[in-house]
Amino acid sequence: MKNRKYVIPIILFLAAFMIGCSARPPLALDVSHTNDDYNDEAQEGYSAIMSMTDLEIIKRATDHLKGHGEKVTFEETEISIHHCDTETVICTDPKGNRITYKGDYLKIVFYPPKKQLNPEYNKSFTVYLDQDGDVLGYTSQTVQCD
Repeated sequence: MKNRKYVIPIILFLAAFMIGCSARPPLALDVSHTNDDYNDEAQEGYSAIMSMTDLEIIKRATDHLKGHGEKVTFEETEISIHHCDTETVICTDPKGNRITYKGDYLKIVFYPPKKQLNPEYNKSFTVYLDQDGDVLGYTSQTVQCD
């Protein structure tokens, strides 16, 4: 008798589960651009950096910094996307050359830990990635600890 009162809820659950599994998938909306003047190259590049995960972006940026002999430690990062319609100065490299770029790019800022054990790691870095995910350049700034 006790088992009988559980049979109906189980049957209802199984029926609902089977109906949910046999339902048609939702319709995919077509969000493609219909404007013929749209720049396909910029769209492809934009999606390339947008499809990267935060960890991929951080790894690519830190690998570049380490490849240039920088010692990187960070407590916090900030990743932002920017767009330039015209050729714009993004940053100045360590040799003083201005790096210009047109299109979408990422700006990744690495903030050092607030309490540093080693003053050699008291640097904040800003790395710039182009729309293909390649590094445009970077800047660094020494941070004073309290």
